[in-house]
Amino acid sequence: MHKNLLSNRLGIIHRRLTYACFGVLILTGLGWLYFHYFLSVTTDFGQVPHPLEVWWLKLHGLVAMAALIIFGSLMPIHIRRAWHHRKNRGSGAVMVAAMIVLTLTGYGLYYIGGEELRPFISWAHWTLGSALMLMLMGHIALGRRARNAGSKTC
Repeated sequence: MHKNLLSNRLGIIHRRLTYACFGVLILTGLGWLYFHYFLSVTTDFGQVPHPLEVWWLKLHGLVAMAALIIFGSLMPIHIRRAWHHRKNRGSGAVMVAAMIVLTLTGYGLYYIGGEELRPFISWAHWTLGSALMLMLMGHIALGRRARNAGSKTC
């Protein structure tokens, strides 16, 4: 049987696309946060958002759609196989839960609630999104450690 079928490691192209997409997603989210909270322009009408702020948000939304496609591509094999074999369940469940909450809060920022809910939804989205990088790094490290420990005993 092919080595990758026995392990749960993503293929090289799938892995690189996943890392690149989520890396850009996190960077564009952080870019928006920086421009939104720390850069503004003073005009005759007072402080206004920096003109590039909206472009960070548009790029973030575009990459978020790609991230949902990639997340969906992980479901049938990577996530299902790992769950069935009881591998990396804790961090995997945290990653799935984070993706669900980020998807719902991202949707909520556009379509749910009025001005009363928006600050809370925004805070929840960018707080969890900022933590996603650490969660993803932890999930990868735990998977590699488990894989390396398994290969040493074989």
